Amino acid sequence: MPRLKTTLFLCAATLAACGQADQSQQTEAANYAAAPAVDAMVPAEPMGGAGNFAARDKGLQQAQSGESYIYDHNLTLSMASEHIKARFERARDKCQNDPALKCKITSASFRLVGEPDAPLPIANLSVALPHDSVAVFEQSLLELLPGEDKDDVLVKSRNTNAQNVTNQVRDIEARLSQLTNYRDRMMELSKRGGAKTDDLIKIEGEISRTQSEIEQIEAQRRDLADRIAKENLSISFEPQSTVADAFQPVRDVWQNSLRLMGDSAAAVLTLVVGIIPWLPVFLLAFFGLRWMIRRWRRAS
Repeated sequence: MPRLKTTLFLCAATLAACGQADQSQQTEAANYAAAPAVDAMVPAEPMGGAGNFAARDKGLQQAQSGESYIYDHNLTLSMASEHIKARFERARDKCQNDPALKCKITSASFRLVGEPDAPLPIANLSVALPHDSVAVFEQSLLELLPGEDKDDVLVKSRNTNAQNVTNQVRDIEARLSQLTNYRDRMMELSKRGGAKTDDLIKIEGEISRTQSEIEQIEAQRRDLADRIAKENLSISFEPQSTVADAFQPVRDVWQNSLRLMGDSAAAVLTLVVGIIPWLPVFLLAFFGLRWMIRRWRRAS
């Protein structure tokens, strides 16, 4: 029986040591994650640049083989304002309805800004795609709509952020292996004969607690694996600047001219109404000053 207690004590000490090692590994991973991410900026270019983007991403992945990365892409497309809604809806529907892409929408928004009679559409779409579907989906974004020319759609900006999560993957695997080994040793102890009830209760508690930690870490591993397996692509649909846009402020003032005149008249009326209670005071002061001046002239 003392031998069983000694074994249990050694296992508990081993788990504590594992926890300290895991804490140091997490600290190291946090310091590593705090390092600057890899940014790749590409200047604005016409729609023919999609192939260069795909080739660059493949080159990054090949150069970084053996390591784990999470990719975030940001793409800004410029087009005529009347085509923004159609291109946004086409991209959204393609992600939802094309099973070959294995695409998942993480956020989608469309709104109109400006005056109701001259609204300006702005749309944003964020999706998660497997590595080999990013270039295909981007190319579909640049396909022409009816009434568009090849120069009507421009890639204004493109940004790629690559975060190295290799250390996080290793830490999770190491922690999971340590906890699994400890749980297996506890289960072996529980199967030995001659153990006291109190010892069995303690062993079962350790098994339950360790199994709970294992399930939490397995969930973290699945989440991280999903983020590594897919790339995040955020698209902004923006209207191109035209001559009509330059005169938009003038049109806004002209359309609001009656409103401006009403506001000005209201301001004048407010001033007049505010002065009326002070008129007797002003008149009394005026005539009093005039009487004093006349009296002073007569005296002199």
